[in-house]
Amino acid sequence: MEANSVPPRYARQAVLKEIGAAGQERLAAATAVIVGLGALGSSSADLLARAGVGTLRLVDRDFVDWTNLQRQCLFEEQDAAERLPKAEAAVRYLKRVNSELRYEALTEDVNPGNVQRIVSGAGVVVDGLDNFYTRDLLNEACVKLGIPWIYGACLGTYGNAATIVPSVSACLNCLVPELGGATALPLTCETVGVFGPVAALVGSWQSSEALKILIGKSEAVSGDLIHVDVWRNDFSALPMTRNPSCRVCGQRRFELLEHGRPLATASLCGRDAVQIVPPPSFQMDFDLLCQTLERLFTLERNPYLIKFHVDDHDIVVFHDGRAMVFGTSDPKVAMSLYGKYVGG
Repeated sequence: MEANSVPPRYARQAVLKEIGAAGQERLAAATAVIVGLGALGSSSADLLARAGVGTLRLVDRDFVDWTNLQRQCLFEEQDAAERLPKAEAAVRYLKRVNSELRYEALTEDVNPGNVQRIVSGAGVVVDGLDNFYTRDLLNEACVKLGIPWIYGACLGTYGNAATIVPSVSACLNCLVPELGGATALPLTCETVGVFGPVAALVGSWQSSEALKILIGKSEAVSGDLIHVDVWRNDFSALPMTRNPSCRVCGQRRFELLEHGRPLATASLCGRDAVQIVPPPSFQMDFDLLCQTLERLFTLERNPYLIKFHVDDHDIVVFHDGRAMVFGTSDPKVAMSLYGKYVGG
């Protein structure tokens, strides 16, 4: 692509010496997958669409609600009113931003049975997830397939990001071994909040790293785990060291892909309810869950379980993380509520 043939919409980007017309052409031929379309995924998808990444595969299990609008830039009031699936609402919005791209909307819960299909063919994967288990699963899939991915997380006023380049950098399991089996903290955007600007900042960082990879400049990505707290004006970088004996990138043992299972759901016969059963590796701090939720809801509690009411649903959570969501027979609705308030 000659400089004078770059579409006008990309002129200010292609003139950058770091990108140029050739880099813009590579972006047009590239595929990026954004897994999770919350605050981070929304910011990343918006920036990658405006940058001209040719194919965007947008993945989320959830629906748009009013609480999303404070920080999730792809969604509008009408989406919340209609309770549109996030992936579909994102495509509707982004087509108004850049109609020349190819969009793939996947309203799916990422699990061992579909994660490799979801990321297959991607030049880069951007993490917009909200739980330990699925990030660990995504790490295994990307390392196995040799696909770079950018980890990101934010909560409250702080956020983290790290770029994982298989066979080059540390992987997520190097940084936090057996992350998927870590104790799941009931600390989510719903229970402790999130400051919109930190999500935009981390999402922008992830998008920058993704664009470097897609134009073939992987040597320019950060080798550090980045931490930022925008309220306290703190920014720090922790060097990432690859562990040669890492189960995932060193030994290439992909246990979650091969033997793991996602949160299992089952509609309860004769009842308007869905039961959710976490994987065996799931651990939960039940007392912390109770302390967190009682700030938001009136809890009914006994030695075995807690019960609370939200969005016309009664939710019962047991000590082992098993839950029953009443008021729906739709597993997607139940999974969404579980992810928001239990944090699995």
